[in-house]
Amino acid sequence: MKIAGLVLSCTLTAAAQFRPFEMMHPYAFTNQQGRVLTCQLSAPQFTTPGKKYPIILFLHGSGECGSDNQRQLKCGIFGLLNQLVQQPEPVFVVAPQCGQSNWWVRALAFSPDYRMPEIAPSLDDALALCQHLIETASADADRFYITGLSLGGFATWDALQRYPDRFAAAVPICGGGDVHLAKKIAHVPVWVFHGQDDKNVQPDCSRRMVHAMRGAGAKDARYTEYPRVAHNCWDRAYATPELVPWLLAQKRTTQKRPWWKFW
Repeated sequence: MKIAGLVLSCTLTAAAQFRPFEMMHPYAFTNQQGRVLTCQLSAPQFTTPGKKYPIILFLHGSGECGSDNQRQLKCGIFGLLNQLVQQPEPVFVVAPQCGQSNWWVRALAFSPDYRMPEIAPSLDDALALCQHLIETASADADRFYITGLSLGGFATWDALQRYPDRFAAAVPICGGGDVHLAKKIAHVPVWVFHGQDDKNVQPDCSRRMVHAMRGAGAKDARYTEYPRVAHNCWDRAYATPELVPWLLAQKRTTQKRPWWKFW
């Protein structure tokens, strides 16, 4: 399938011609190793030649793992799409699915002593899907955003800490990461969400990351914690009216290094 045809068949428009559940469509491409990578994709319906459009990678939670390329649409994403259709500019939304035995991350960052291990193959594939769209379609590399909930929240931190200069902003929801790498991502705007009464993923996982980023000099590390809310805080998070405009206003910057590190 050619991307031009894909763009015409996958829809996400400011005019909100389609309801959120109608916007996502199966998409697949074969990577350099010959493996077929699949996802659900929403792409701008009509594009202007030469113009680039934002791209959002959405990473689901553990309850949506599988191989049907459908279950990842169960939680959170339609709330995000509801906000996106109200924006003046169309957006690529990429929603891959990881398997039960191939999570987005190799380990969950529950402990302050957590150290990020080698990248999980499923996350590597998800990033490859986005890179494919950046290279072959009209997705904008300077407006590449990542968000995820629960397991996907951990993966959002993981991807951001591995590739801090690839993302314009991140929205990790009820996740956690490696506090020892906070300085590496301090230049990337983040908006973190968590429920105060979350028993699945303790809110300390998010609090530690935000505290570490702010301590490392982050200028835009936002944190929203909902009182009397348990694990599912993503419905409220994605319904936040300010979230999507804030997200789409961010553009990629690279970490500034002291002059002597160039030599």
